[in-house]
Order: sequence, then structure tokens, then C-alpha cells
Amino acid sequence: MKRFSLIAALCVAYTNTCAPAFANDTSLYAQALPADASFVRFVGFDTQDTATFAGFTFDLVADDAGKYIPVSAAMLNNIASGSYTSILRASDGTLQIINEGARSRQSKVALLLVNGTDAALELRLGDGSVAVIENVDPAMSALREVNPVAITLGVFKVGQDTPLATFDVALRRGQNLSFVADDNGVRLIENQFAPLAK
Repeated sequence: MKRFSLIAALCVAYTNTCAPAFANDTSLYAQALPADASFVRFVGFDTQDTATFAGFTFDLVADDAGKYIPVSAAMLNNIASGSYTSILRASDGTLQIINEGARSRQSKVALLLVNGTDAALELRLGDGSVAVIENVDPAMSALREVNPVAITLGVFKVGQDTPLATFDVALRRGQNLSFVADDNGVRLIENQFAPLAK
């Protein structure tokens, strides 16, 4: 694959801080988040009312499907505060727990590739010319923060030139987008937040 300057293409920067600026924005929630809030989302649980993770049972409301559920890390077993976790449920019921990177800067757009497949994946420009997120192994995720731009992005298997899926996106400051790949295909989820878990 041809390598171009990501600064010229997307001004891409790594995320390297822990807590997202917007996680403490109480205007997003009916009540203030605890200082040790963690964020958990369930993908592929559309027919379930509840799900258990790290010793805590979450209520899954249909309107909150795919949203991050904030929860005090003190209520979870061995989960750090400020962490983000996706739990993917395959069509056969198999679960994958995938840890994610934190989002840090509202001036950027966070792009996240969550790999629930059995092959390494990449997020590239839609024509495959520039890699935005490279070599994400199965059951792993990777995050990049980019400048707002209107562009076509595609999810590719590493070493393949044909995308598994492409998406036309118009990125906005503070927006967070997840490209979630599993045995059901690739879906684009705009990261949203459910009410605080109790």
C-alpha cells in the first residue's frame, strides 16, 4: 500500500490520555457521573433485556442499544475508571470483550476500529490508498483522532485491496465514530451515552 503523509491526508494524531473531556460534562446526563466512571457498551444484544459484565448486571433498553453505559468502576470487578469496553455478541451467542482507548479532545474526531472478526483489519480511505488505523488484530481495537472532514472510509482485511464495507462520513468536532466488525459484517456506530447504570 502506498504511504502518504497522514498529516496531509487527515492530520491524524494518536490518543494518549486517559479521561475524555466530555465524560465530565454533566449536561449530557440526568445526574453527575461518579469520578470513577467507566463506559461499557453491548453490541449484538438487541433481543436481550439484561447483560452481565465484570460482576454487574446492566439493564439494556432498546433505545440505548449500542450506547456506552456509564457505570462506577467500583461496581465492576477489575475494571479501571475511565476505561471504555465493548462487549460483542456473535450470532451463535459467543461473547468478545474488547478494551478500547479513551477519547480525549473535543476539537478532534475519534475514530475507533473494533475487531470482532478472526482476521486483522485496517481502517483506510475508501479507495484503500491511505491507512488511518493499521493492523488491528482479532479481539482488539485501535483509536485515532483526526480533524473534521467529509470523506469516504473503508474497513479492509490486512493485505486485501477490496473493502469489507465503506462509509461516507461528514466528521464533526467532538464526534466519536466506531467501526465495529464481527461475523454480522461491519457497522458504523456514532458513539452515544445512555443514563448512568445503577
